Amino acid sequence: MSLIKQLWIAIAVMMTLAFLSSFAISTFSARDYYEEQLRQKNIDSANSLALTLSQIEKDEVMIELLIAAQFDTGHYQRIELSSPSGEPLQRKIDDEATEQERVPAWFLKLAPLSISPGVAQVQDGWHQYGTLYVESQTRFAQAALWQTTRKLLLWLLLVALLCGALGSGLLKLITRPLDRVVAQAEAIGGRRFITSSEPRTLEFSRVVRAMNLLSERIRLMLETESRRLEELRYRNQHDEVTGLANRETVVSQLDALLGEEDGRHAALLVRVVDLAGINQSLGHQRTNALLRELGQVLQQWPQALADSFSDAHAGRLNGSDFLLLLTDAGELAALSAALNERLSALAGRHESQLRLLLPHGACYFHSGEQRIEVMSRVDSLLAVAEQRDATCAEVGIATGASDIQGTDGWRSMLTRTLAEQGVRAVRFPVVHLTGDALLHQEAMMRLELDGKTYRAGDFIPWARRLGLLPALDVAMAGRLLEELKATAQPEPLAINLSMETLKDPLGRQQLLMLLRQFPEQAPWLWLEFPENPVIHHVELFREFCAQVKPLGCKLGMERAGRGFARISRLQELGLDYLKVDTALTRELSGNQGNQGFLRGLCTLGHSIGLQLVADGVQSADELELLRALGFDAAGGPGISP
Repeated sequence: MSLIKQLWIAIAVMMTLAFLSSFAISTFSARDYYEEQLRQKNIDSANSLALTLSQIEKDEVMIELLIAAQFDTGHYQRIELSSPSGEPLQRKIDDEATEQERVPAWFLKLAPLSISPGVAQVQDGWHQYGTLYVESQTRFAQAALWQTTRKLLLWLLLVALLCGALGSGLLKLITRPLDRVVAQAEAIGGRRFITSSEPRTLEFSRVVRAMNLLSERIRLMLETESRRLEELRYRNQHDEVTGLANRETVVSQLDALLGEEDGRHAALLVRVVDLAGINQSLGHQRTNALLRELGQVLQQWPQALADSFSDAHAGRLNGSDFLLLLTDAGELAALSAALNERLSALAGRHESQLRLLLPHGACYFHSGEQRIEVMSRVDSLLAVAEQRDATCAEVGIATGASDIQGTDGWRSMLTRTLAEQGVRAVRFPVVHLTGDALLHQEAMMRLELDGKTYRAGDFIPWARRLGLLPALDVAMAGRLLEELKATAQPEPLAINLSMETLKDPLGRQQLLMLLRQFPEQAPWLWLEFPENPVIHHVELFREFCAQVKPLGCKLGMERAGRGFARISRLQELGLDYLKVDTALTRELSGNQGNQGFLRGLCTLGHSIGLQLVADGVQSADELELLRALGFDAAGGPGISP
């Protein structure tokens, strides 16, 4: 029960007690006063009338007229003259009561008026003529007493309402800091460790101070653990000289992309020609500085072309070779040309010291291919570029090209698919590691048009380039919500959404409206976004989380782990789960560094209430190790439906 309700109850109880006390005091005091006044009136009236009757001739008509005159002018209940033997000689009684003077029977029983009549002797000379009884009318006193009680009740009710209104206002003012305390407690319950300003009220101030101290300690603990994990990850996964991913990491990332269900990606292999000669010419330290500069180019170059692919991974394969992986890559020729421009600029900055040649080869690859095939293809392209003795590029022909060609063709196809509601979903299970119960089904997007099915790797790069990803995401969400509505026993469904949907105001608004239109089905949806875009648009993602959480949807990040520790105030996002990048879980049994990192990641995630999901599991043999590291669930080709 709220404090306001308790206040009103307290005021009602207090006013009831005040009314009963006031009623008892005022009513019974007034009753005693009325009784005393009426008793005196009875006595005075009896004595006065008896004296008058004693002085006149004892004519019955005259006596009757005097008694009648007294009765009619004095508001009497009864005037009676009795003989010495007790026989009535004259009697006047009033049994009528006006409507305005009627008093409830319960009130008459509660506060009755007990008034003795006035008694006087009527003389006839030296003899007693009779006894006169005078009893005044009490109904007027009872009506006055009833009216006084009613007014008292009305006034007390008015005072109670006024006190309640003022009390409510004062209570809201006093307890306003309590709202902040409640909001802070709810935020901590939602794994958002915020601090609040201390209120002036002593009791509230102590509570807020304690909660602020708790939030600050947890925040510092999480930040410390995040820094430790980031240091561990960086040490195990990065090349010391360039800061890029080391060979083991970038090869694991390539294997992860090849092991996905679908997708068209790109590999670009860059070589520093005659690195040994450069090292001999410049010296070890200056050569390392040159390699670090090249590493910065490879890291920063994708940021300017983020709309042409989903994610980018750069790593150093050996002393002179560097590998770039672009997921869901768009026009490879344009991407390669942009990279070649940056590499040429780098070579130009050092042309006064040495002749720096940075050729590269680029090719597409698809899920399901073998690593040796991809590396042989891109290495052959690099060899062709290297023969030109210049900083240049050799781009391979796309394999498995679609029958749809050009921007106009894809725009027409995607627009028709949306209009004809050709968005479909295939489902893959993600199960708990304890009990093999289903965590959710991961829904992967497919497009159907003219009897053909298109996989995500075919159309995602073009949809991103044409700005149609938000429309596809909304259509996919609508499709899944309709399926959930039509299912008698629905299962949780995870849908992969793009950051382009959140960046597009119309797409974000359409998605939110769609979720609100299906209030019963929305809690069955698990919405997940890639980690890398979340890192670069964390405030936008935070705002979206605040809008979606009240609708009951689960929120998560996929391909997580590499930048997990770099997300500021991660605990305040309101995430429910993380799907760890497949590159971190592949061939895990022989990688102690990744095991240590993942164990710490699971510990940190659990401390803020996140479920950790291992993605891309290849076989059931890996599940026991993942369970030992602290993972809650797993998905991938090795998970049985």
